[in-house]
Amino acid sequence: MKTPYFLIDEKKLNENIESFRIALQKNWPNSLLAYSIKTNSLPWLLKYLNEKDIIAEAVSKEEYDLAKLCAYAPQKIIFNGPIKIKLDLDEAFNNGAIINIDSQLELDYILKYKPNHDGNLGIRINVNPSSFCMDDIGYMEDGFRFGFSFENGELKKVIDKLKSVYGNKPFGLHLHCNSITRSLNVYQSIAKYAAHIIEEFNLNPSYIDIGGGFFGGVPGKTTPNEYIYAIKNEFEEVIDFNKTKLIIEPGSAIIGSVVDLHTSVLDSKKTALANIITTDGSRIHIDPLWKKNSYMYTLKSDLRTSIEDKQIICGYTCMDHDRLMILENKPLLKTGDKIIYHRVGAYTMTFGGPFIRYFPDVYVLKEDKSIALVRKRMDVKDYYRIHDVKECSEV
Repeated sequence: MKTPYFLIDEKKLNENIESFRIALQKNWPNSLLAYSIKTNSLPWLLKYLNEKDIIAEAVSKEEYDLAKLCAYAPQKIIFNGPIKIKLDLDEAFNNGAIINIDSQLELDYILKYKPNHDGNLGIRINVNPSSFCMDDIGYMEDGFRFGFSFENGELKKVIDKLKSVYGNKPFGLHLHCNSITRSLNVYQSIAKYAAHIIEEFNLNPSYIDIGGGFFGGVPGKTTPNEYIYAIKNEFEEVIDFNKTKLIIEPGSAIIGSVVDLHTSVLDSKKTALANIITTDGSRIHIDPLWKKNSYMYTLKSDLRTSIEDKQIICGYTCMDHDRLMILENKPLLKTGDKIIYHRVGAYTMTFGGPFIRYFPDVYVLKEDKSIALVRKRMDVKDYYRIHDVKECSEV
């Protein structure tokens, strides 16, 4: 197979799925397991998860429509995000999607059109960062940007307005928060915050959507069972588990640890200061935020004596800062050697754009050890067709 390419391990993927499914069944059977499309929107993956009865979480109309193309019924889609407009909401409400409102625009839509819901409407809550340990959260100074705030009274206004439209019909609560550590404390804090709000407003939520951001498939880290058990404990005194569903939306915990990127060394040269190793991979493929400086990796090369000089592993782009990592005390790499980067399935193969070179092949290593091509490498003609607008109508 021609490098670069991504390889998805089906066996590991299924193990991650089952670990969350078992944890939910054991601790909170009245639950839904969702997958965060934005983490990796590969159509093969969405179809695969749909067949496993995992619902989809979309944060744009594009993602919502992609889920439908991948055979998801609208009732099996959670529609999140702050950019839902009237046409988006019309379709989602009319077709029974789970909808978590996140903006005044969406609230105004509900007040004006009063769409029907059957427990599938929820409110995203702006969790106060003071609820967390400082080391866990990266937004202590300015707080999170999503949802309605309890502390300044905005959440109460939203609840009162929904009650003015729907009476006592129950609605859901959505509380996803990004964290640095993904620690158990983060999810205990989110759940405790939600439990306080449920008590404060005497709510009977149809569901609690705790969001994603979990570890998954990483030895030594918090397990799905530990997460779900801790979350449940915080709600013991405030909800009826038979009436309130738990929704979780893992993304990287499902796909992150099951994907490798296979690359080849194209050139090896020595400058006055270092050995520069140019590869056909790039940080574009596996570091879309351009923050990492190390990876789990495997080298495939002939047995050679290790060198003390550092080797700077670089990508194929013409940007000098396309440097993936530094190797020390490793064999001097040469043209044709392979570098395989592990656990790179989240925010990678569908996040980076077609810059300089285009999207690489994606394969799946099936449980029976066969290999299937699930995304063909994007070539110049594919790229050209996207941009070749024959005739533009007037705006």
